[in-house]
Amino acid sequence: MRRFGFAGVLRKYEQPYDIVRMAGGSRNDDGDWIPATPERVTYRGSVQPISARLRAAEGGMYTETDRMLYTTAQHSTGDLVDVAGVQYKVDETTERSYSDVNQYLLRKVVANAPV
Repeated sequence: MRRFGFAGVLRKYEQPYDIVRMAGGSRNDDGDWIPATPERVTYRGSVQPISARLRAAEGGMYTETDRMLYTTAQHSTGDLVDVAGVQYKVDETTERSYSDVNQYLLRKVVANAPV
């Protein structure tokens, strides 16, 4: 299958974003738990709002705060993404074997969301 090279087009619209990973905590000499400090890794990609047409076509499953991320980096479902101080969680990944750019659905992290 032929792969399309969209990375050059993406570079024009890229912005920095961080992936926040929590490394495991540890215990001190007294046995007290020391929580992990978040590790930030900076990547570049294009964060776009989800179109109204897509929100309507999928039965309203997406909100206006959700975003699409287009990047050449590889991420996993559940990764925490920080874009200009706003945190999102990678909710869906799209298999795009025909392209060098990956597509991810980001859902905004809300502090008081019901579990």
